[in-house]
Parts: sequence; C-alpha cells; structure tokens
Amino acid sequence: MTDPNLLPAPLRSWAESTLGPLTAVRRLPPGSSAATVWHVVRGSDNARFHLKTAPSPGAFTRETFAHRHAVPALGPGNAPRLVATSARHLAMILTALPGAPLAQVRLTEAALQAVHWRAGMLVAELHQAGRPTTTARREAAALLSRLADAAPRHAEAAGDRLSAEDQKFVMLLADHLCVLDRLPLGFIHGGGIEAGLRWSGGTRPALQDFDRARFAPVVVDFVHLAYGLWAERPRVRAAFFDGYGRTPGADERQALRCLTGLHAVRSLAEGLVRADRAAVDTARAVLDRLKSEVGV
Repeated sequence: MTDPNLLPAPLRSWAESTLGPLTAVRRLPPGSSAATVWHVVRGSDNARFHLKTAPSPGAFTRETFAHRHAVPALGPGNAPRLVATSARHLAMILTALPGAPLAQVRLTEAALQAVHWRAGMLVAELHQAGRPTTTARREAAALLSRLADAAPRHAEAAGDRLSAEDQKFVMLLADHLCVLDRLPLGFIHGGGIEAGLRWSGGTRPALQDFDRARFAPVVVDFVHLAYGLWAERPRVRAAFFDGYGRTPGADERQALRCLTGLHAVRSLAEGLVRADRAAVDTARAVLDRLKSEVGV
C-alpha cells in the first residue's frame, strides 16, 4: 500500500526538474483548501516552496488563473508567488509564506483590529483585480440563484433540527437573495477570507489558497467572517471595512444576511452528517441570531 504522506515519484520528478534536487518533503495537514499540499525544500539554497495538487481540473484552472491574472495585484509578500504549473498532474509550485494561519494565532483585540484593517486592504485589491468577461459576468450573476436553489435541500437534510418557523425563515432568505441582482462584482477569494489569511508577526497578513477564486458578487467573500468572528467582534468588522475602503451598501447588507443564514443551514446539515456537535450548535446560534435581528 502506498503511503499517502509520500510525494508520488512522478510529482517529485516534475518538481525537481523545475526546482532542482529537494532535500526535504513534508505533507501538510489538510487546511481550508481541498488541495493536497507538500512543503518542499530546495537543496541548493534551502528555499521553501509548496507543491500543491488540485482536487479537480476546475480547481486547478481557477487557482492558476487567479495567480496569473489577479493575485499579483496584491503585491510582493502579500500572497504566494506562482513558480510553475503542470496541467498533467493538476499541480503547481508556489513560494511558501512564513508564519501560521491567522485563525490559529491568539492576538489582542487591538492587534486583531490592525491585522483585519490590513486584510481589508488586501481583499479590496483582490476584488478590483482584472475585468470579467461576458461569460464570467453571467456566471457571477447566476451564483446567488444557485445558492438559493440549494437551500431547500439543506433544510430537508437538517431534519427536525429546524422547526416549521425555521424552514419558513430559510425559504424567505432564499427568496430575497434571488431578487438582489445589482450587487457589486469583483474577483473574490471564495474560500473564506479568515481561513486564507496567514500571519507572521506585525500587522501585515498575507492571503493564500485561491482554488475557489472567481468573479462573483464581492459580498460572498464576507460570509464566513459574518458567520463567525464579526458576530462577536464588531470593532474587527469595522476595522476590516475601514481598510477595504467602504462599507457594504443596503443591498449587500441584505445579501450578506441571506447568505449567512443559508450558510448556517448548510453547516447545520453537514454538521449532523459528521456528528459535529460544535458545528451544529454554532449554526443553530447563527440562525437564532439572524431571526432575532429581523424580528422573527
């Protein structure tokens, strides 16, 4: 049986043809991305890289497009640099960022606000990178409808953890989302901003994992933050949008409420499948908070 932690020989051969001999290879634990990632060290100068294999051709295409056409707008040191790609292996070599995932770092309130102010600036640069094609605009406009259409399936999967009143509320959110068709579009990260942020000290985070990046309503990038951190840290939310350069408009605020609620229902259903009590409890709390905010 092949050890899944070992770098397959064809991949190693390709990596060494690009980088030169490798002296260390270590598979990284699964993160926010569905990709498989190895940390590799080049022997000639001890330079560190990530060798990443995408879970699907679509993810490979999205991430390589992002690195070629949008990520450079973030500036040096603010994101990994793409070194090489192999469509045959669905693989790419990226420079390794220093530090640790921001979500795993304990910061003071003031430091967290400073980091999120800078993160807001990064996300604004990403959202403004590139210009969508006609096809990309059409796909972006259809995204909210697809998310709304999935709501009944997730609500059904949640079973008796949703009351009749809950289900009515969820369907109302889905219906409202479908009519919000004039939201600002941009090139989004798509994978959860907080999960993609990396911190190595100071107030300057970097952003990684672009396998879900695409043109879409930019409000989609705020959902995971609204679902978690911002609910308990309104000053962190304010700092982020101060760095971002604007606060969401009325339609975006409505969309964010709807998207957060639909994300909660999906998380509830998936948490039940995994028997993840913490995920279920968090999703339930988010739904109750949203219902309270709108007076349901």
